Amino acid sequence: MLKSSTVLRAGLGTGLFFTVCFLAVGDVVLTSVQLGIISGWCVGCLVKWWQIDQKPESTETFEIEAITDNLSDILTKSKLLPPPSKLNRRPTEATTILGWIFKRNKS
Repeated sequence: MLKSSTVLRAGLGTGLFFTVCFLAVGDVVLTSVQLGIISGWCVGCLVKWWQIDQKPESTETFEIEAITDNLSDILTKSKLLPPPSKLNRRPTEATTILGWIFKRNKS
């Protein structure tokens, strides 16, 4: 469950950031505060909607992945499949477009 402190901290931080940015650009103080409140509220709603929290992603392997890993090991040992090249370290799986960029090193 998402804690309300996470939503509040994200909203206040973003609102304060945008308020300071609008003031630095040279906007009127009232307009900067209003836009900061709107941006903070919007970010708070997005954080609550996406249920963003600080929990790491689960590292459980699915049954299919375990079966394919075992099968590839068996085929490699029986010489029916060539051994994987260590020089070719391209990512082969990504769940999202940004998953390729933010993929954590599993080794």
